Amino acid sequence: MNQKNIFLNNEGDQWFKRKSNHHLGNFLAFNSFIPLIKDKDKILEIGTSDGRVLDYLSIKIPKFNLSLFGIDPSYESINSGSQKYPDLNLKQGTSDQIQFDDNYFDVVILGFCLYLVDRELMFKTVSEVDRTLKQGGYLVITDFETPFPIKRNYEHAEDCFSYKNNYSNFFLGGGHYSLINKIHFTDSTDIFNPDINERVSTSVLYKEHYSEIYRLG
Repeated sequence: MNQKNIFLNNEGDQWFKRKSNHHLGNFLAFNSFIPLIKDKDKILEIGTSDGRVLDYLSIKIPKFNLSLFGIDPSYESINSGSQKYPDLNLKQGTSDQIQFDDNYFDVVILGFCLYLVDRELMFKTVSEVDRTLKQGGYLVITDFETPFPIKRNYEHAEDCFSYKNNYSNFFLGGGHYSLINKIHFTDSTDIFNPDINERVSTSVLYKEHYSEIYRLG
């Protein structure tokens, strides 16, 4: 069984139970991003848990008519979030198969999930995120950020691993995306940590318009 199926079948629910009272995400990082959100934007969070980050965004900018979507491999987190936040559009799913049309979203948030994606599915995830995000849209990545790839045993399930990396680089290499903001923090503090294994960041990337970056010479 691959890591994706392990999380779909059980570990996603177990993760949600362990973290249900945990402060998910760094909301200070999202505060810095909020001014970029526009009225009527469609926003997707991958790894949404119960949708509390999306709910936070809706509370911070109530005057905007936002369409907020979230996917997560945990059935229990989606069920819990659907009851707590009925205005959100939450469904069970994974990052390598995003069930939305091309160029559908103005913003895609990768909510601390890439470190648990099967390595065989990483570029499928990158492709799906890119496929569903509009040109001129924003990609927000919250995850571990290390100067080189690190693989560690995942303590809560056999045959699972966590993979720490600088995940912005998967999108920045080809010139289609530009890094416009980054905030460093850890699970327990709002500042940078010199310990490589504790480094976390939220990066905001802008998806360029192809007509602007590919010009006839």
